[in-house]
Amino acid sequence: MRYIKLMVVTGAVAVGLFTVWALDAAGPDVTAYAATLAERSDVIIGSRDGFITIRPSGGTSTVGMLFYPGMRVAPEAYVHKLAAVSAAARIQVAIGRPTLNLAVLSINQADAMRAALPGVTRWFVGGHSLGGAAACYYASRHSAALEGIVLFGTICGSDLSRTSLRVLNVAGGQDGLFPPGKIAGARGDLPPGAQLFTVAGMNHAQFGNYGVQSGDRPAMIDDDDARDTLTRISAKFFAESH
Repeated sequence: MRYIKLMVVTGAVAVGLFTVWALDAAGPDVTAYAATLAERSDVIIGSRDGFITIRPSGGTSTVGMLFYPGMRVAPEAYVHKLAAVSAAARIQVAIGRPTLNLAVLSINQADAMRAALPGVTRWFVGGHSLGGAAACYYASRHSAALEGIVLFGTICGSDLSRTSLRVLNVAGGQDGLFPPGKIAGARGDLPPGAQLFTVAGMNHAQFGNYGVQSGDRPAMIDDDDARDTLTRISAKFFAESH
């Protein structure tokens, strides 16, 4: 009886510690986040059904991307980069808010995110780090309903090689968690026409704006350069989809 009680208590403590760990998410860089909200007139940033939404100003876009954050990274940390992508590519974006900040616990959240982007008829999923792997898994189960997938600093981890999905996979040259060689080595999971790019000098955390990440390498380019290059690559990819 004591053994059972001990196991119950140990399990409860473990769950509690895991929850505290998962909820301790890296928040957005306050300066970058505030500047994006205050200064960008080319996008409209809002909230719907609990998700952050970004849409280009001056007209409705029928293209939408459902984006999964990286592990233990707050959704707000991606607003600075994705606002630039939304404006340049003329797409709507919804950023997920996964359970316990772990996209693997909310893989089907893309279904709910769809409702936050009215008027969209062409769908992409995307994600950063392990959020990208979650997006890939979702795409592997819903490829007929999607046009493509956008991966930032990650490998797919699911076999999409026989699908007709358009894929953009961007690596950071200084990424210490998913370096370019690791991403290139997983190329076999992607369709033959997948586009792979490396942004020289960019590290893992620069796909968002949330500070230093354990295991990452120092960036060799500043954040503005990282954002502008990532935006240019993404805008070209979406332009080719039109």
